[in-house]
Amino acid sequence: MEETTLGKVLHRAAQEPVFLKRMTTHLGQAVAEEGFVLTDGEMRQLRGYWEALEGLSDRQVYEKVSALARGHRG
Repeated sequence: MEETTLGKVLHRAAQEPVFLKRMTTHLGQAVAEEGFVLTDGEMRQLRGYWEALEGLSDRQVYEKVSALARGHRG
């Protein structure tokens, strides 16, 4: 099974700290600037993930995003 676009976004965020940091401040803009095209459902899901990350330390955000990326592997 091929990795979803959402999975690719999460994987990239887990691998690239600068992208992850941009996503924490400007989620939709960061995703679009990198050329990712998400469906409305994928974007809602991603926003839900990010809402759950609010208030966490940078390290905790990284750990959660890494876990999410592993969960979205095809």
